Amino acid sequence: MPGTTFQNCPRCGEILEAGFAHKAPGLSFVAPDKLQHFIFIDEDVAKSGLRKLLPSAAAFFRSYLCRSCKLYIIDYSVSLDRAQAKHAAETMTAAR
Repeated sequence: MPGTTFQNCPRCGEILEAGFAHKAPGLSFVAPDKLQHFIFIDEDVAKSGLRKLLPSAAAFFRSYLCRSCKLYIIDYSVSLDRAQAKHAAETMTAAR
C-alpha cells in the first residue's frame, strides 16, 4: 500500500496509533460557508452512498489516532476490503 504512514501527531507530537476507519457510516464534511445556512447538505467524502443505510461488504480506510490530544486522521484515498484490511493489520502487528 503506497502512501504516507504517520508516526507522530502533527498537533502535539505524541505517537499515533495506526488502525482503520470503517467506511459504511460515511465520512461527512461540511464547508464553513454551507454551515451558515439553516438547511445544508454535507459532503460524503467517503462516497459511502447506500452503504449508510443498507447492508454491504465491509470496507475500511487507513487511519491514525492520537489519544493524547484526540486528533483522528483518516486517509480516505484508498478503500480496503476486509481481506486487504486484515492483511494490513497483520503487517502492522508483526512490525511491533
